[in-house]
Amino acid sequence: MTVADFKEQIEEMHKNLTGDYTFSSANVYRQGNHENRQIIGAVLDQVMLPGSEIQNKENLQELYNYSKQGKACLLLVEHYSNFDYPGLYRLVEKDEELGPEIAKSMLPLQGMKLSEGSRITSAFTRSYETIIIYPSRSIDQVSDPEEKKRIQEISVPINHAAIKELTHRKHHGRIILVFPAGTRYRPWVPDSRKGVREIFSYLKTFDYVSFISINGNTLKPSESEDMSQDKLSKDVLLFTVSKPLRARTIRKEWQETAPEGSDSRQHVVDKVMETLLEMNTKNEPIQNERLKKLS
Repeated sequence: MTVADFKEQIEEMHKNLTGDYTFSSANVYRQGNHENRQIIGAVLDQVMLPGSEIQNKENLQELYNYSKQGKACLLLVEHYSNFDYPGLYRLVEKDEELGPEIAKSMLPLQGMKLSEGSRITSAFTRSYETIIIYPSRSIDQVSDPEEKKRIQEISVPINHAAIKELTHRKHHGRIILVFPAGTRYRPWVPDSRKGVREIFSYLKTFDYVSFISINGNTLKPSESEDMSQDKLSKDVLLFTVSKPLRARTIRKEWQETAPEGSDSRQHVVDKVMETLLEMNTKNEPIQNERLKKLS
């Protein structure tokens, strides 16, 4: 089964969406739609198996408390599917110790590819509150100088507007959520696990950061790269939250461990990805054991 099979839900979600969804520097903040989030949540309830949960939830509560105090708080999250954030949101809002208020405090950055995607994928992505950015990965993949110049003329004002919006929101009780890889991990695309350089700047401009690893996947990417063909599958999802750390401190510590002559900024980004992978590896046996108990 794919996302495209939920035709009735997709049509209903599109009817609920109102407003301007053009992609420009004047429209980088998207409000989302509560009714649609409940529709998506009902789909997730069908595919997230018993045992799915937020692990170390007290760490997310602590990060939320910092954000309510006016501290700039950042979540750096592994990325395996387009249901990663919806799954996280759903589990947080349904958790008795966390709840809807904390779920609503999370504000993800979303690449323009998802926002401008097909009618099917956009029905899902436009249903959540987001800030839209033009990812550097999309620009770096363009080799033609003229085409790259044209894209930069579009992307620069959009990203400036996104950073301005992000700066405002992060000091007003919102936890900014970023996927440091900038794309979903696909085993057949090794670079999809590599972190983007902007993460260094985020660590420089936030007060606290927590990491979230993800074990399990309920929407596996299609090798065709057509997101509407991503395969839905039932699975146990574990989102594990690390204790909040002072972002500037950990950035400085990691930068100082960079090998001589290397790019210290990229080294910091690589350490972010290593941290997430280590968390994932540690929690894989837990997820596997829960799956076994259900078989």
